[in-house]
Amino acid sequence: MKTRGRSLFFAILLLFGLLHVSFISAQVSHGGMPCPEHLLDGSGLRSTSPDKSLYVTMPSFDVDSLLREDSLASYGTLRFAHKFRVSLDMENSGAMTYLEDGTKVWRVGITSSGAFSLNLLFTEFEIPSQARVFLYSPDRSTILGSFTSANRQESGVLPIAPIAGDSLVVEYEEPAGADFEGRLRIGEVNHDYVGFRLLPSKLQAQECEVDINCNELGNLPQKRSVCLIIVNGTYYCTGSLVNNTAKDDAPYVLSASHCLFPDGANPPIDAKMAETSVFFFNYEVPYCYSDIKGTMEQTIAGATVVASNSDYDMLLFKLSEPVPVDYRPYYSGWNVSGVMMPPFYMIHHPVGDLKKVAIENDAVTTHSFMSGLFEEKSHWRVYRWDLGISEGGSSGSPLFDSDNRIVGALSGGQSDCNTTGADSFYELLRPWSQPKEDGAYLAQWLDPINSEAVVLDGKESNGTPCVRLSNIRPTDDFLPKTESSKGYAAGHNDKGYLRYAEKFSVEGASVIYGIYFVPFMGSYSEMNPVRVSIYSGDSEPTHLLHEQVLKISNTQYYSSTKKFKDVEVDSWAGKENYLRLDSAVSVNGNFFVVFDLPENTRRKFALKHSDVRSDGSNTAYFYHDGKWHTFQENPLANGGTSLMVDVVCQCMSQVSQPEYTHKRKTSAVVKEDGRLYVFFDSNKDNAQVSLYDMLGRFLGSVTCRGDKALMDVPEGVTLLRVVYDDYSETLRVVR
Repeated sequence: MKTRGRSLFFAILLLFGLLHVSFISAQVSHGGMPCPEHLLDGSGLRSTSPDKSLYVTMPSFDVDSLLREDSLASYGTLRFAHKFRVSLDMENSGAMTYLEDGTKVWRVGITSSGAFSLNLLFTEFEIPSQARVFLYSPDRSTILGSFTSANRQESGVLPIAPIAGDSLVVEYEEPAGADFEGRLRIGEVNHDYVGFRLLPSKLQAQECEVDINCNELGNLPQKRSVCLIIVNGTYYCTGSLVNNTAKDDAPYVLSASHCLFPDGANPPIDAKMAETSVFFFNYEVPYCYSDIKGTMEQTIAGATVVASNSDYDMLLFKLSEPVPVDYRPYYSGWNVSGVMMPPFYMIHHPVGDLKKVAIENDAVTTHSFMSGLFEEKSHWRVYRWDLGISEGGSSGSPLFDSDNRIVGALSGGQSDCNTTGADSFYELLRPWSQPKEDGAYLAQWLDPINSEAVVLDGKESNGTPCVRLSNIRPTDDFLPKTESSKGYAAGHNDKGYLRYAEKFSVEGASVIYGIYFVPFMGSYSEMNPVRVSIYSGDSEPTHLLHEQVLKISNTQYYSSTKKFKDVEVDSWAGKENYLRLDSAVSVNGNFFVVFDLPENTRRKFALKHSDVRSDGSNTAYFYHDGKWHTFQENPLANGGTSLMVDVVCQCMSQVSQPEYTHKRKTSAVVKEDGRLYVFFDSNKDNAQVSLYDMLGRFLGSVTCRGDKALMDVPEGVTLLRVVYDDYSETLRVVR
């Protein structure tokens, strides 16, 4: 970090940064929908101009003053929200409605003028098993929940992820005859004054950062252990799931103790902040050469601190609940032997951005970091990264050795795109088994069977782990890219097609937990929803297995009006979403994911799909004239394709997913004349080489001649994509 403000101790701490949020839709939830508006009393809570008598309004505060403070406090944590401490419950706030069947529905609105997003903390969450809680934006374009008694932590508190906009609604439903009367208390409201819900965000990682899936390390399962952490509703860090010698899937997350320093710079930690933290898994760019942003819909709220040692900056969380199997968790291994070999790499979330990777090909050295705060000679030093850097928000990121085991976690540093170093990671071996007070060392948690092991490999979750089934190929391009006057091959169009399906196949009995999908446009409508179904069938959807409403959000911030507004295109463009099924679905053999579109086209919906394939292969279907057809018969597609729809499958007979890990066949260099020279290991006549910026936007292409290609390249960092017959390579280019 850059030095400004207090002493050098705190000036160079690389503390947790800011979050680029892409419209979170849910934490671990239990399905269902809020009470329909027409059953309630017409209180106006659904209105975008809310009834102020039923809303609690947060007081104003001096945003400019906070921004000035933040600009000067680069030694400490990077803040994005202002915290209001409140005490809102069913006795003093909101409105109560009783339905005909005796169900009571309590709703309270909260508004804070000018907020980009709001997030809450329930300081009391005691509800019967029959009750449920929802949070949603006033127009219900974003809905979180339901949350039930199963979400309750031992502490009784429950943090909730942010909802875009300056207003939200809390709804509590308790049926007649419930075991007891529930008690809810909202204790904190956090007002986002920086704007993490903007698309794109004001704050993004620096241009020399490398997306994890733009590098060969993106094929490693270790990336699935790394998570982004919201701390206390206002700050952010990085952490990683870690394995233990019992191999029991205990949800331990390794990070850095300074992530819980209450003032952002000085110990001791405030362990209660762990209870109000939210952990985000699998937030990454799914396709390197695209502008599609990853989902932020796989979260866990709340944790406890089981081990902390501020002398070394070590912190170990235990999540409030096991990581759901459909998150596809991986528990990374560790190495505390002190013997390790390069290369080393770090996986992290700089400034809360999508998951990145940094690589050091040389050895790391032991050194003293921030003498007087941390113990002497307790940190590994990366002198200069060969690829990537760290930033605010990277704190707590794991450092892996060449055997893919964690050897340390990031405390701080000074790397940027100009210097690419140096960064300091606390040595995992130092706080491993120090003879200090209980809870100050790691071995008691990560070696619970007292094996005295000094190395442990990582592992998938116990039982049968989930896989992500996809028909998309690395060589695919994605359509549609622009508006079409005739409509969309996989959406509303002038042909009247309203049903689309993507075909999958498994061997043996399997279970489906969730669906990833990327729409080109779409919005949730309570009256005219899109429905998603799963069908079995041989060559077409035949037998209905499951159906539920597709809840998707498409709210976008307009700086000109300083308001959020429903849109039909922009907020969904390039957004990957994850739909968790209300209940797991058993399948065997061929099955289909079906999207049923409403006839009302005021809010259009369309899925992205791959471009037409030269080999004619197809997994996409549409329904017309009472029967299903392949996309080769779709006049708006005119060829074989696959919809951008994936499923999360617990496949009992593991499906062999295509592997695209190859020895690199391409090299590239920018020479003194400023031009890019691309070289191949053999002649590649007529192959296409394309150039993209770091946001995935197309810059140009050339056709190869012989064993090399030559092209102009702009200054800065770009991505070079070379498509071979059976896979593609993406290289980072710096001029």
